[in-house]
Amino acid sequence: FMLCFFGWMDVMILYKWTHPIDNAPNIINSLICMAMGQQDNNPLWDGSVELAQTLMKFTVLSVPIMLLPKPFILLFQHKAEQKKSKGEGHQLLRDEEEGVVEGAHGGHGHGEEFEFGEIFIHQIIETIEYVLGTVSHTASYLRIWALSLAHQQLSLVFFQKTLTMGLEMSFPANGIMLYFMFAAWFGITLGVLLGMDVLECFLHTLRLHWVEFQSKFYKGGGEKFAPYNIRSLVDGSNE
Repeated sequence: FMLCFFGWMDVMILYKWTHPIDNAPNIINSLICMAMGQQDNNPLWDGSVELAQTLMKFTVLSVPIMLLPKPFILLFQHKAEQKKSKGEGHQLLRDEEEGVVEGAHGGHGHGEEFEFGEIFIHQIIETIEYVLGTVSHTASYLRIWALSLAHQQLSLVFFQKTLTMGLEMSFPANGIMLYFMFAAWFGITLGVLLGMDVLECFLHTLRLHWVEFQSKFYKGGGEKFAPYNIRSLVDGSNE
């Protein structure tokens, strides 16, 4: 799923970087056309649209592959464990009749009840969350791209409203005004671009790592979080 859809998106990005195209396609529009089955009028190369449509078919086929095997594998394992437990139960009865075992297995239980329908519904929910989560999380990372565009536009506006205005003045006023315009441009660059924008990009990146990236590895199992601490490791080894 990831390779067929988002891997193709990475190929499109790298191809646009390395190959100059007169009528370059919009990657977002191309992905929308790929997902909706529409015709892309601006292909990367001859045959790229057909390749994208083929990859989209594999993407759709990968969803039932993620959905179906796990519940049936768990069902097969459960049936195998039941057969094994029945065999052990018969052996235990024979041992008790012969007086070999007397109450040694009194605390043995059968565990939780296996519900195939509940497991299948849970797998459906997990598959939907994974498919929608990959799309939404990837779209969330586009905010960094949007911030870079805003940063570039702010830099252009500040340059045009300060240094460019000073350069366009006639001599000798331009030489004098350039000192003041440079001071204004330098102050705005430090205060807005290097101060506010860098902090904004840092907070967005921190949020993306905490929510989108780490959510793929976090499982709420009820265990207390124990951060890595080298001091506790050293103290434990000394003890």
